[in-house]
Amino acid sequence: MNNEEIKKTLSLFRNDGELFEIRLFNPLNKNDIYSGVFRDANKAVESIQRFDDRYNIYFTFNELKNALDGLPQFNTMVKGAPAIKDADIQKRRWVLIDFDPIREGGVKDVASTDEEKEYSRKTANAARTFLKANGFNYPIVCESGNGYHLMYKVNLENTDENTTIIRDFLKYLSSKLTDDHVDVDVKVFNPARITKLYGTYSRKGGNTPNRPHRISKILVVPQEIKENDISLFKRLADYIPKIEPIVRFNNGNREQFDIDNFISKHGIKVHKETLLGDGTRKIILDECPFDSSHKHPDSAIFVSKDGIGFTCFHNSCSQYTWRDLRLKYEPNAYDVTPRNNIQYGNNNYPIPAKKEIKIKEETEELGKKWFSMKDIKKINLTEIISLKTGFHVLDRAMVGLNLGEVSILSGSNSSGKSSWLNTLILNVVNQGYKAALWSGELRPDILKTWIQMVAAGSRNLVERIPGAGKYDVLPAAAEKIDNWLDGKFFLYNNEYGSKFAQLFNDMKEMVDNGVKLLILDNLFSLDIDLFDGDKNNKQKELILKICEFSKKNQIHLILVCHPRKQVEFLRKDSISGTADLTNAVDNVFIIHRVNNDFMKRGGEFLGKDKVAGYTGFGNVIEVAKNRMYGVVDYLVGMHYDIPSRRFKNEENEDIHYGWEEAPKPYSFTYPQSESWHNQEPRDINQNKDNGLPFASGDESCPF
Repeated sequence: MNNEEIKKTLSLFRNDGELFEIRLFNPLNKNDIYSGVFRDANKAVESIQRFDDRYNIYFTFNELKNALDGLPQFNTMVKGAPAIKDADIQKRRWVLIDFDPIREGGVKDVASTDEEKEYSRKTANAARTFLKANGFNYPIVCESGNGYHLMYKVNLENTDENTTIIRDFLKYLSSKLTDDHVDVDVKVFNPARITKLYGTYSRKGGNTPNRPHRISKILVVPQEIKENDISLFKRLADYIPKIEPIVRFNNGNREQFDIDNFISKHGIKVHKETLLGDGTRKIILDECPFDSSHKHPDSAIFVSKDGIGFTCFHNSCSQYTWRDLRLKYEPNAYDVTPRNNIQYGNNNYPIPAKKEIKIKEETEELGKKWFSMKDIKKINLTEIISLKTGFHVLDRAMVGLNLGEVSILSGSNSSGKSSWLNTLILNVVNQGYKAALWSGELRPDILKTWIQMVAAGSRNLVERIPGAGKYDVLPAAAEKIDNWLDGKFFLYNNEYGSKFAQLFNDMKEMVDNGVKLLILDNLFSLDIDLFDGDKNNKQKELILKICEFSKKNQIHLILVCHPRKQVEFLRKDSISGTADLTNAVDNVFIIHRVNNDFMKRGGEFLGKDKVAGYTGFGNVIEVAKNRMYGVVDYLVGMHYDIPSRRFKNEENEDIHYGWEEAPKPYSFTYPQSESWHNQEPRDINQNKDNGLPFASGDESCPF
């Protein structure tokens, strides 16, 4: 036992005066357990001295509730005393990632060999590199005796929600990194988790030259230990493979679905198979069935007690699930079939009748089937009606939002999509046009409040609670805003539901009412079951229907689409759903929040010097696609006013909307100041997938 290493451990992982538990286990007698609760490291070291040569010694690394100093085991080791429970934890201070070597033959409760331990070190290094590349701060690196630990600093309330996020985060890492040599432990997520007290010995099995008892120790401490936000863990947690039960065609359980037969039957090449800590089979494929350039170990089939899942760890394939994989090889697998025809391997699926294609004959009404150049009227760009966004640099680049076109807007959570749309709506109304919004997520009363705040501006707001930073619109201003927007802006009544068939009919009513800007927020809140086929085909049919509607009725329609859950800089191919969405529309916009994540990841794509030009902005909107003028990868900086939720061209810009004065024709002058530097189109490299899921970043082994 190394007393100084123990004191160093207790100093690093707890604040002065915080309670912690020491727990002792006798490896030769599972019932021989001691527990002690301490505030003072010296007292703890003194109390465990006599146990050093016989016990495995652990400690709690999360903050205990102060009242626990009233326990009988306070400042002493008590045999059989109740262990600290999850409910006894005040706050989470650390997240532990445990890389446990898999012993030869799957034998447990023995020490690792040097070779087995080396596998653990390499995997821990890969995880450290991968997590750093995805926004995490560097962890404390520890040697447990048999394997390696990464300890990530956090400051989290002890809630069920945070526990779930940490659990799923570990599941994600396990699904990604667990193999035949190393198991990423998925069981260390609970708040009261204990870990090796670094500076004490790990005693598993006999102490032999090949499998020795080693002392645990701290290896690497970052120069500055920084906390990691829960959003980092959640972003990766959302990637865990979705396990889907086999219900309709295999008697309701996966045991009767022969996955090995499925793989063999369809010639799917398997690289190797391993077993995760929870008993899930991880079948690593030689290559991704949806993109052959994605080689092992990046795609896998997961078979658990609950069902079957599939994932490819590359962003471009992350939307594909087990259902998609099965339909790729068995297009009729999910058709409704009689009960006596449900066994896997029976290919007598009913084949749906193909839709009859009616050939259109050439008519005077439709015109010629094949045009010569003289038959086509040249487009007059000056006659195209465009709705100005109100963001000068954006309008200069692409004139505005053309009527008859469809745009997609995407962005990460909290990037500012709703606030940007609300500002856009008011800018369009201020030009004398009408606008309408369907929201599948927000209540009309909340949306009204937000719209009013944007229209009012900061000068017409009052704090609800002084000093709390929560604002509301002055009553007199709110009334004027309502009067101004009456008959100009329409918000859909969510009581009529989210079925597109209903909404589509009601959209026609808005067109008849003169609406020129129509926003559907968002794609995944829409019920599109009226269309046939799988989800990709349904989305394809939807976007074609929307494009046809917009062109026919000469409106501009914006469809909000969330990005896939990802860890890279947001690109056009990051948008969730079928590629037909972005292919079919005229414009694709991506909104970014200017924060550390944007500066880091944006710098990787744009160059650090170029990204530095946006540090003075709150947000950036990117034109990822513009069909009419060919604008692409064009970034526009915008300022964000927090109290009013308003986006602005300049920090000191003060727009006066029509409720404050008589509406004026829309006009603007292009800013000439140096504040608009770096606003020319940029050549942004496309997001290129790396071979390994952790291939980006520093590949060296620092420990």
